[in-house]
Amino acid sequence: MAKKMSGADAARGGVTSADLKRVIEDINRHKENASEHAGLAGKATQQAVERFGLEKTALTFNARLSRMEAAKRQGILRSQIDYADKLGFFDEIDAFDDLIDVLEGIVRKARAREDKPGAIDPAVAAMTH
Repeated sequence: MAKKMSGADAARGGVTSADLKRVIEDINRHKENASEHAGLAGKATQQAVERFGLEKTALTFNARLSRMEAAKRQGILRSQIDYADKLGFFDEIDAFDDLIDVLEGIVRKARAREDKPGAIDPAVAAMTH
């Protein structure tokens, strides 16, 4: 079962968007010079995991996604959600019950973009209905 946020973490919203972006930029900056700085990237990752209580594999995956072109990143995210659903990962609802508000917020943002012509890909719009 996935680790649930504690009451304090949920109230704070976990890591802030700014801190997460800064951490990922730090990881990616070090990874660009991998041969010279491989150890520094691992250290930055470990420090972020320890400081913010982040899940290491998810952090590394998202750091990798952040280096991709938008279209490729969107394709991977769309596929990941689809595959996780088809594999029944979301059926383990107790692992996600503290994220329902987050997921609903994502859907609300996507639907709000639908109201703006040309602001959302039709395929994405179809997924949110």
